[in-house]
Amino acid sequence: MDLEERAAGSLKEAARTRGTYIREVILENFMSHEYSRIPLSPGMNLVTGPNGSGKSSILLGIAVALGQTYTERAEKLSDLIRRGEKAARATVVFDNREMDGKRPIPWLNADQLVITRYLKKTGEYWHYVNNRLKTKAEVDHLLRRLGVNPNNMLIIMHQNMIEEFAAKNNIEKLKMVEDAVGASQFRQRIIEAEAKLRDIQTQEKTLKRALEEAKAAVEYWREQYEKMMTKRKLEEEKRRLELEYVWAVVSEAESSLRKIQERIEALKIEEKRLLGELEFHESEVNEIKGELIELINAIKRGELVNLEGFEKKLDILLEEKGLSEVTKFKLKLNEEEKKRLSYELRRVEKELSEKYRDAVALGERVEVGRKPSEVLEDVKTISLKIASLGDVLEESEDMYLIADSRYRETELRSKEVEENLKKALEEVEYRKELWRKFLRNLIDEVEPQFDSILSIVDGRGKIVLRNLEDPERASLELHVGFRGADPVILDAQTHSGGERIVGTLAFLLALQRHVKSPFRAVDEFDVHLDPLNRERMIKLILNIAKREFGTQYIVITPGRIPVEEDVNVILVQNIGGKSAIGRIA
Repeated sequence: MDLEERAAGSLKEAARTRGTYIREVILENFMSHEYSRIPLSPGMNLVTGPNGSGKSSILLGIAVALGQTYTERAEKLSDLIRRGEKAARATVVFDNREMDGKRPIPWLNADQLVITRYLKKTGEYWHYVNNRLKTKAEVDHLLRRLGVNPNNMLIIMHQNMIEEFAAKNNIEKLKMVEDAVGASQFRQRIIEAEAKLRDIQTQEKTLKRALEEAKAAVEYWREQYEKMMTKRKLEEEKRRLELEYVWAVVSEAESSLRKIQERIEALKIEEKRLLGELEFHESEVNEIKGELIELINAIKRGELVNLEGFEKKLDILLEEKGLSEVTKFKLKLNEEEKKRLSYELRRVEKELSEKYRDAVALGERVEVGRKPSEVLEDVKTISLKIASLGDVLEESEDMYLIADSRYRETELRSKEVEENLKKALEEVEYRKELWRKFLRNLIDEVEPQFDSILSIVDGRGKIVLRNLEDPERASLELHVGFRGADPVILDAQTHSGGERIVGTLAFLLALQRHVKSPFRAVDEFDVHLDPLNRERMIKLILNIAKREFGTQYIVITPGRIPVEEDVNVILVQNIGGKSAIGRIA
């Protein structure tokens, strides 16, 4: 069921309650009434009597019993209590007896609805509904279901309220009309929809800020994450270079080791050669020595010796002897070099072992094609790059993922709110259009009747709705003109007091068939009318009361009114300071 159907159903329910009426009003210690029971009937009820008799107190009693809190007759409700008494009670009895098997108030399973309000001098007030204590809010809710708002002057119009209604600003007039015809729900629906719209707009603003903050957080953590990833890549490259460096150092040490080993091997080969050479030189020396010894021994024996070549052999001996000494010296140098290289070999082997162990600790061996110094330059360069990144938060990856997730969630919620905002805007406009359509239809029906009623007193009327695009500024203007004048806005500057009363009464009478309250009351509408217009208005009221079957009218007037048989006439008199009620057959 859409909004329009629900609204129509609600108005139909309100219309059904028009079968009920106020059966009786009971006033106890209320103003001039010590104890009065005022019987009322469906249709027209005329309350008459001299001034000061207590007529207006009856209407005031109805309004107070139904929850009205402000009255022009007293500054506070306790002032309405009869002088000398401590408490007062005002009761309104609605009829709810079955008619054709149905009760006028279908949701109440009782023959009558009794609403009582107690007033105490201490300022305490409370309600009873069918003998059950109720809060004012509960009573207000109950009366809204009946279409009754005791504070709406279109339903209960106390003395001078016709003038007061005419003086109301046009925005208030429209709101009172809406309330009287049961259309306040349209405005309430708009208010609710606009409140929902404002709430969604607030959500949208909040989410926009949250989205901007989330986006900024994502950007920040993305930068931190990218910086961290850059650092990780650089550190990985640095580790690779460091691994290359340590294995380059190992390779360099191994190369040094091989060179020492090769040098030692070369020295060993050189040693063998020198030993052979020494052996040869010593053999030559020994051979020449032997020959010389033989020659000397022969001389000692006195033998004839050929000394030719002796000198030559002696030179050869000396030469070989010198070569032998040189070779020995070379062998000595060779041995010393071997010892030095052996020491160097042990040192390099130890260093290589340590470097190899350090390299293995960093990782498996890698192929190296560069010198350690070259690799070390690259390590220094990449270390500077890492240092240039500054502090890098290690949790940036997790924070980036969290921030990105929150951003996406906020973005999704933002899109949902955007969609809700669109729907809320459509709903507000839809409800406004229902409200505008209802008001236009209402005025289309009321305006001809308004003009027709005014024509009886040589007048013309027009009803204008303004600013319907904005419910807060929307207004209702009554335009009236008399004696051939074009209709203009009804106000004190343009129209006389009598014209304002006639114009306002004409509007109220034209509106009657749309008012949802089961009763409506007016007090002394005619005091400022000339006799002719008074007679015309009274006839109209009587005719409308007769035509609007099922609607109760309560009219209070001090003047005489020609009435028909079906009018309930209540006569109020003041006897000894107490109001007395009589019924004229």
